[in-house]
Amino acid sequence: MSARMYTSRSWLRIGPSSVRPFRVRPTNLSARLRPVYFSVSPRAAATLTPASVVTSAPELQGEEIEAELGYMGKALIQQAEAQRQGLEEKPGDADRRNFKLHWSVDFWTNFKSDVPGQRSHGSLNQASEFVQGLISGANKAGVFASPTAAAYWAYHLTRTGFLAIQGLSGLFATQQAARAEGNVEAAEKTKIGQMFSSGSPLAPFVEPLTMYYQDFSNIEAGIYKLPWDMTTLRNKQYDPFHVLRTVSTFASEASNTLRRRFRGSPDKVWLQSSMYPDYYLNTFHYQTDGWFSEKSASIYEASTETLFLGRQDAMQRQSLVPLHRFMQARSAGRDIKGDNTKMLEVACGTGRFATFVKDNYPHMDYTALDLSPYYLYEARSNIKDWHRLRQPKLSMGGVDGSGAHFLQAAAEKIPQPDASHDVVLSIYLFHELPPAVRREAAKEMVRVLKPGGMLIITDSIQLGDRLSLDAGIGRFSDFNEPYYKTFIAEDLGKMFMDCGLECDEKLLASSSKVLSFRKPM
Repeated sequence: MSARMYTSRSWLRIGPSSVRPFRVRPTNLSARLRPVYFSVSPRAAATLTPASVVTSAPELQGEEIEAELGYMGKALIQQAEAQRQGLEEKPGDADRRNFKLHWSVDFWTNFKSDVPGQRSHGSLNQASEFVQGLISGANKAGVFASPTAAAYWAYHLTRTGFLAIQGLSGLFATQQAARAEGNVEAAEKTKIGQMFSSGSPLAPFVEPLTMYYQDFSNIEAGIYKLPWDMTTLRNKQYDPFHVLRTVSTFASEASNTLRRRFRGSPDKVWLQSSMYPDYYLNTFHYQTDGWFSEKSASIYEASTETLFLGRQDAMQRQSLVPLHRFMQARSAGRDIKGDNTKMLEVACGTGRFATFVKDNYPHMDYTALDLSPYYLYEARSNIKDWHRLRQPKLSMGGVDGSGAHFLQAAAEKIPQPDASHDVVLSIYLFHELPPAVRREAAKEMVRVLKPGGMLIITDSIQLGDRLSLDAGIGRFSDFNEPYYKTFIAEDLGKMFMDCGLECDEKLLASSSKVLSFRKPM
C-alpha cells in the first residue's frame, strides 16, 4: 500500500519503494495527399512482399533498387535480406500479425517526408510549386470547408510558425555561445544554412501538416474535442509576457543542450540518491538537471514541441482514439463524461496530455503517476489551470477539486491494488527504460488493470513502422537515450501478450505509434 501524507495541504502520494519527485471510418487521406507528398512508384504497392520483390528483381542493387521500385521497394529488399540472414522480425511487421490496423498504419508506413525540389536545394520555383500543390491538396481535403476547420488550421499553422522561429532562436543562441567558447565545430553545425544544405527548407513542415490533418479528422468525426487551450483565450499561451519568458528560457536551454550534444558529454544529475533507480539518474536528451528540477519541468513542453514543430500534442492525442472506443462501449451510446471510470497514467510527465483527457472526460477519476516530484508539481499546475479555465464550477474531488490524484512512484513498482483501474495509459515511457525494467513495468500495468479494461501505450515508432526511416531511426539514441536502440527492436505486442493481455488496435501518428490492449474478463 502507498504511504499518504495526512496533512491538510497534502496533494501527493508517495510509493514506498521510490521517492521520485476501430478501425476508424475509412478515409481517402492517402489519395488526397499523394500528389503533394508521395514519391512511391506503382511497383511499390502494398501487395508486394519481401519475397516477391527479391524474386522479381534479384539483379537490382543500391540506387537501382530505389529508382526501379521506389523507397518502399528498397525497404522491402532490405527486409528480405534481413530474413535471409536469420534476423528477428521487425516490430512493425509483428504488429501487423497481432493488431487490428487503423487506417493510419498503412498511410504512415508508406509515407515519405519529401517535397519537390528537395535535392535541388529548394529553388523558388520548386517552393512555389510545392506551396501551390499544398493549397490544392488542402482545398480538396476540406481544410477551409467550415469555420471550425479554418480556426483549427489557422491556430496550428501559426503555432508551428512560431515554434520554428523559436527553434531558430535556439540555434542562434547556441552558435553565439559556441563562438564565444571557441568551439568552431558547434558554431559551424548550428549555421542556419547548414541545417538546410541537403534539402528544401519546406521539408520539415510536411510531417506537422500531415499530422494536423489526421488530428482534425478525428475532431471532425467526434472522436475528441478541439484542443481546449486553442479555444480558451485566457490560457497562458496567449499571454505575451509568458510567451516572451518561455522564448528566453528556451533559447538558453537549447544552447546548453546542443553544446552538450556536440561534445557528446552529458552533465551529471545534481542529485545523487539511492532512493531512485540507476537508470533514472540520467540527463536524458542532454537536458539540464534531467528530471530533477523545477526549471526542467517548466521548459520541457516548449522544448519538445519545438523539436517536433508543434505536432507532439497532435501525436499524443491519437491516444484518445482507442480510449474513445472503450468509453463508447462502456456508455452504450449515452453522453460520456467519464463517470465511474478510473484511469492511471504511468509516467505522466508535465500532465499536459492529462488535460486533454480531462477535457473530454471531466468526471473521470484520474491518477497521475511519475517518479519526479518536479514534474508531478508541473502536472498538478497544468491540471489546475485546466480546471480553473474550463470547469470552474465543477468540484470533482481529488486534488484542487479537479478529479485528479498524484502518485510518486516508479513504473515498475506501482503502489496500487490489483485490478484497480479501468484504463492504464503510458506515453513516451518505454523507450527510456532498460529492457528488463520494461518487462517489470509491463507486468505492473497489467496487474493494476481491471479485467475487461484497456491498456494504451504510446511511444516512438519502431523498426518496420515507417520504412523510409528505418535506416536512420537509431540515431535518436545520440541524444543521450541509452536504451533507445533496444526499444526500437522490442516487440511490444509480444511483451504484453506474455503478461496476459490481448492485442487490440494499432495507430501510427508521424513519429509516434499507439498500441491498445484488452485484459480478458
